[in-house]
Amino acid sequence: MNTKKILLLISLLTVNAVLSAQVTSFNDCENMKNPANFAFQNGEAITLEANYKWGLVNTAVGEAVLKLSKEDYNNQIHFVSSVNIRTYGFFDAFFKVRDHFISKFNAENMKPSYFYQDTHEGKYTKKSTMHFDWKNNKLSGKKQRKKSPEREYSIDLKGCTFDFISFLYFLRNMDFNSINANSNLLVTFALDDILKTLNVRYAGTKTIKTKAGKFNAIEIIVQLLENDTFASEPEMSLFLSNDKNHIPLYAEMPLRIGKVYISLSNFNNLKYPVTSKLK
Repeated sequence: MNTKKILLLISLLTVNAVLSAQVTSFNDCENMKNPANFAFQNGEAITLEANYKWGLVNTAVGEAVLKLSKEDYNNQIHFVSSVNIRTYGFFDAFFKVRDHFISKFNAENMKPSYFYQDTHEGKYTKKSTMHFDWKNNKLSGKKQRKKSPEREYSIDLKGCTFDFISFLYFLRNMDFNSINANSNLLVTFALDDILKTLNVRYAGTKTIKTKAGKFNAIEIIVQLLENDTFASEPEMSLFLSNDKNHIPLYAEMPLRIGKVYISLSNFNNLKYPVTSKLK
């Protein structure tokens, strides 16, 4: 298995409350209610460990740390999610990953306003910034890969469009009791100057084991973009805690050889008790 491809996937793995949620459909992003009951709060921190598994090989290759804060942005209160992804020291010698993402989304309606990416993966680098102008339905930004000139762009926005980090927090506010199992939901993601609509499916509940223990979980199946790394018809299984926090517990991606999975390893300052954890 190509080590570079394994470790590149770490940057995708961030990609992911029954009583606290107010949203019953992805189409309700225009009708968000009761932000006081959101599934998260200022100061929340979650650590996820990334692993590669193939046959008897099962090794941790890196981690993603998600920290949530609040700030005044454009005269409106926003949640700010800061995500840092890194490979562990041993794997740095093969392919060093140091990725940093920032997503700012409105604390009243969950709509994204700002997204920043600073990627360092081996010799590959990328910087990207996106601004969401919902008043005029415009997405503007700039991006630069390696040593290429910086390029600016502006495109029309579709309703209910997310960056991949803000979508994770939006997903955590879903009321899955109001959604039938195996329901298919279409979600639009902003990938720089491209809007890509992918399928997301609620698959029901099950028990999942993580680095932090065993949990009752909600399973979400997310369609992935096709490339030469993933298995054919790629999908990611994402599990959220089946309690009022809906924290990401576990995610798994099939590769052409083996699979990559992430597992919850630590959490701090959650808004609600973790009632989904099993003894």
